[in-house]
Amino acid sequence: MLLNAPYPSDIRVKKESDALIAAGYSIHLLCLRKAGEPTQEIVEGIHVVRIDAGKNNYELAFWDVIMSIRFVHPRFRKAAAKIIEGENISLIHSHDLPMAGTALSLKKNYNVKVVADFHENYPEALRTWFKWKRNPIARIKNFIFLNPKRWEAYEHKVCQEADHVIAVVEEMKERLQTAYKTESQKITVVTNTEDKNFLRQSLDLSVYDKMRPGFIITYSGGIGPHRGVDTAIKGMAHLRHMPIKLAIVGFGSPSVMKSLLELTQELKLENVYFLGYQPFSKFYSYMHEADANVIPHQSNGHTDNTVPHKLFQGMMTGKPLIVSSCAPLKRLVEKYQCGVVFEAGDDMDFATAVGKLFENKELQKQLGANGYHHTVEGELNWETTQHELITLYKKLL
Repeated sequence: MLLNAPYPSDIRVKKESDALIAAGYSIHLLCLRKAGEPTQEIVEGIHVVRIDAGKNNYELAFWDVIMSIRFVHPRFRKAAAKIIEGENISLIHSHDLPMAGTALSLKKNYNVKVVADFHENYPEALRTWFKWKRNPIARIKNFIFLNPKRWEAYEHKVCQEADHVIAVVEEMKERLQTAYKTESQKITVVTNTEDKNFLRQSLDLSVYDKMRPGFIITYSGGIGPHRGVDTAIKGMAHLRHMPIKLAIVGFGSPSVMKSLLELTQELKLENVYFLGYQPFSKFYSYMHEADANVIPHQSNGHTDNTVPHKLFQGMMTGKPLIVSSCAPLKRLVEKYQCGVVFEAGDDMDFATAVGKLFENKELQKQLGANGYHHTVEGELNWETTQHELITLYKKLL
């Protein structure tokens, strides 16, 4: 596996690796090294090899440029070639589009198969991320080397040359089929369902002690411009007369957090609480002890082609969801009747949806029960989803 990020950190990589190891495969993961980490170690059965190719934002930007010239990361390629030769590797699993080119360059020389695992619509993600960039040098660098149109053309090439493509959600599969005429049988959907072990996290009943009493709705996870947290904050201005409180559990870049804090202050809101970074081991507590969980994503080419783990995590806690009309969120919440949907980017509609849920205790109970049933008692969980990945590997190898 090739991962242009440190490990452990990526929950999707861990779940896929765990499933494949349990099925009898040997996994070697090549990833970035953070300061102080060993270059090699075994992490829960994964043979992890770390390389120095970006320990800060400046180094990462440099290697992004180098990789983008020919879509091959020279340091990853050199290290991966050594592992392939020494460990008799038969398949390279690249995580996300930037690593796919390096995998394909090795395919030509070492007679290995390549699986391109698209965690998201990367070209559209670039468009979303760069909207918030103000540094003129960064904007020029991104326009030349990380131009979304250029990466779309390369995504098409990867779909043609990889042995198989993994899409994170049905909408992503449909996009690849429509945009690049990729054959349906060449794409397997392995979505971000949650492992039932999530329910075994210890429950901390005190997480909201400082916010009670009140009806608590919670956003948890990474915070970025596409996450729609600003819409939720604006929506809380329409709910200030009601005993409803928004907890924001997570963090983003300093500029993003500064913007959200300033927005909260500008609106003079006392019903919005920033609880900061929390370890994943406490996510079940924050989701379970909330009255509802919020996923307010903006709707765009990026968010409409991926799905967050927290959707399924929230369903597992047995609490209702409040989600935006972002395509996968709307489809899944309406299909499984586990939450309410508001128009993405519309703070007034967000407030209306929250108010509707707040005023109907029976609806809260029913939506939460539906989510729990389909994830814990049904098949919308990683224990079921992983079979798609294992079946794919059996076919390829």
